[in-house]
Parts: sequence; C-alpha cells; structure tokens
Amino acid sequence: MRALFKALLPVLLLLAGLGYPRTAKAAPDRARALVERTIANQHRDDQAIYTYQRVQRRVSYKGHAIVSDKIYRMVPTGTGHLSLLLARDGRPVSLATYQKELRSWESVLLHAINPNDPREQHSEQLRRQRDRKRARLIDAIGQAFHFTWLGEKVVDGRTLAHIALDPNPSYHPSSHQTEMLLHARATVWIDVRAAQLVSGKAEVISNISVGGGLLSQIYPGGWFEVEQRKVAPGIWLPRRTEFSIHGRMLLFPFAEHKLTETSRYRYVGTPRQALQLVREELKSGKMFPGYR
Repeated sequence: MRALFKALLPVLLLLAGLGYPRTAKAAPDRARALVERTIANQHRDDQAIYTYQRVQRRVSYKGHAIVSDKIYRMVPTGTGHLSLLLARDGRPVSLATYQKELRSWESVLLHAINPNDPREQHSEQLRRQRDRKRARLIDAIGQAFHFTWLGEKVVDGRTLAHIALDPNPSYHPSSHQTEMLLHARATVWIDVRAAQLVSGKAEVISNISVGGGLLSQIYPGGWFEVEQRKVAPGIWLPRRTEFSIHGRMLLFPFAEHKLTETSRYRYVGTPRQALQLVREELKSGKMFPGYR
C-alpha cells in the first residue's frame, strides 16, 4: 500500500483543486500560459525544499476519530529529509530521545559532506532519480489536461486565478505514474503575479489500478487538498495537505484519511551548514523551542 500511495499522492498534490461546476467560458490560452509559468516555478520550489527545515503535524483518521497525532521536525540531509519526532498525542518526547535523534541527523550529515562516501553517492543517485521522475510528472500536466479559466478574486491584495484542469482524452501517458493523470480532475487557485499554487483540491474520477487491478485499486471519490504559502522570495511551499482515499488492496478494502500541517519553515542551507547547526544544538543540550 505504501508504494501505491507514493505513486498516487504526488499526482494528486500536483493537481490539487476540485472544479464544480465547469460552467465558465474557456480561456485556454490565458489559463495555459499561467499554468506553464506555475509549472516552471514548481521545479524551483522542489529543489529549494532540500535546504529548509520545518515542523509537521501529521494526523491520521478513522472515520471522524483521530487515531494518530504526531509532530515532527523535518530536517534536510542534502538528498532528502529526516523526521525527528517532537511530540506524540500532545506529549513532547523526552530530551534524551530528542538528542538521540539529533545525533542521528549529525551522523547522516557527516556522510553527506563527503562526496566520496558510497552511502552518500547512493543517496544522491536515488535523489536524482526521484527528482527526474517528479519533474517528468510535473511537465506532463501541460499535455495531460485541458485548462479553463473560471474567474479571479483578490485576497489580501493578491489576484488569484481559478483554473480548472480536466483530463485531455488525446493524451498518451509515458508511464504508469503519468497514466494516473487521466483518472483525476482538478481546479487550482494560482497567484497570478507570482505564478505559484495557492490552494485547491483534486478528485479521483475513475478507478486507478495497479497490476491490472489484481494488486490494488483506488476507487472514484478520493480527494486531495493542498494549501501553499510564500516562505522566501520566489519560493512557495506546502502549508497544509489532506487526502482521503479508499479502495482495495488484494482482496481487502482499505480507507486512508490523513492531514499534514506544516509551519516554521527555516532556511538551513547546505549539509555543511546544517552540520554546524545540529552541533550547536547538541552542545546546548536543549529541546527544540516550543517542545520543552
């Protein structure tokens, strides 16, 4: 199931936006031009996130009940991020537990600053593969959908465009991941001046199958919401994501509903800069601010 989520959720994140009804007159050239600018900026945002730390609250639901509520400090490693647990169900972890996590981060960074380290070379290879796959998926949005300009609104002095994305029936996907684009539709609110995604919601409109439907299926009606905010000039990163999907894994039904709230973005920089930061924190012997 985890592999399926890894394939599906990036697709829905990129499409986040629900578009009912599709009654506005189309302005495809204007909408496409803005979407293409937004796609170009998304590539830059995807690279910038490797240099930021942030705090994430991750909540899992069963029905309307919360079954898991954890808060993490997400810290960069140069090729990804580590999740350092700060609190579980409202209770902060112990200082000893937190410092053990900091030492794990320090250990990873020591490998990251050595380009000849085989583990770092392997991590860098995986990062490049992951980045190429995501970049291809983002670029495919430009061909996989028809775009409709639904209107505009002004929020806090910013002009936001409301754009619908509906599957293009003549699109020919090049991979299973891009094939998933044909099973979703969306609308997005985009900051016109910044050409950055502000918010939206995507919906699964037809069965998404893995292994020809024998291994698993995601059923129609699943949805994924996202909100983003500006964290630095030209850089917008997620503030809130939430998804709810249901389907079948082999012979067994499943349902998944998760919320992630992200805050306290801070630029950390290179692995060498991050290493200096973690060593200063270990020397201080203190908990992360706000979780003492």
